[in-house]
Amino acid sequence: MAPLKDELKKALSDALDKRRRDDTLEAAVGREVRRAGLQYQDYLDIMEAVRVVARKDKLDPWKAAQALLEKQ
Repeated sequence: MAPLKDELKKALSDALDKRRRDDTLEAAVGREVRRAGLQYQDYLDIMEAVRVVARKDKLDPWKAAQALLEKQ
């Protein structure tokens, strides 16, 4: 898996930081991608990277996102 670009890591980090009480990771990432002015393909790239980590390490999406940021 290729490392995420800096703007994608920032969007994922912001999604984790600004998490709402009943948010799904998909909703939070989508909101931050739109806020950053990124494209839909960028959203897909982030979510695919998170899903790969989640499957590999058997983590829930939020913990997988955190693990992905720590690895990068």
